[in-house]
Amino acid sequence: MMSAKKQVQQDLVVATKQNDELVRSVLRLLLSEINLKEIELGKKEEGLSEEEIQQVVLREMKKRVEAVEQYTRGGREELAARERDEAEVLKKYAPEQIGDEELISIIDDTIKKVGASNISDIGKVMRGVMAAVGSRADGSRVSAMVRERLSR
Repeated sequence: MMSAKKQVQQDLVVATKQNDELVRSVLRLLLSEINLKEIELGKKEEGLSEEEIQQVVLREMKKRVEAVEQYTRGGREELAARERDEAEVLKKYAPEQIGDEELISIIDDTIKKVGASNISDIGKVMRGVMAAVGSRADGSRVSAMVRERLSR
């Protein structure tokens, strides 16, 4: 199976040949962020793991989602549309997100396992849940669901 970075590089070549400016610019930026992360972690030689690359992709997607919200609030719909399009390109490289039912099940199991009884135990629960789901669920989504489960 091809590594995620190699896939991005191949797709960049295709986008360049097809003169697809949007995809080309998004993939160049993504490769740049992956390379920066490799340097930051001292992994220039061996490269990032698939999980680490997925984290970079998710971080880039989150930036786009936040930008869409900001531009929409500011009445800049053309810029919001561009950010939405970029997020759509990145979605191809993001890990499959875990469903609500499965996430609730993991949260409930973790609450039982750590013996959490109220909202002050959120840190213990979050550590366990995030270890179980990795990059398959956004931290803010997990946090909201854990809070809701603990406040019942």
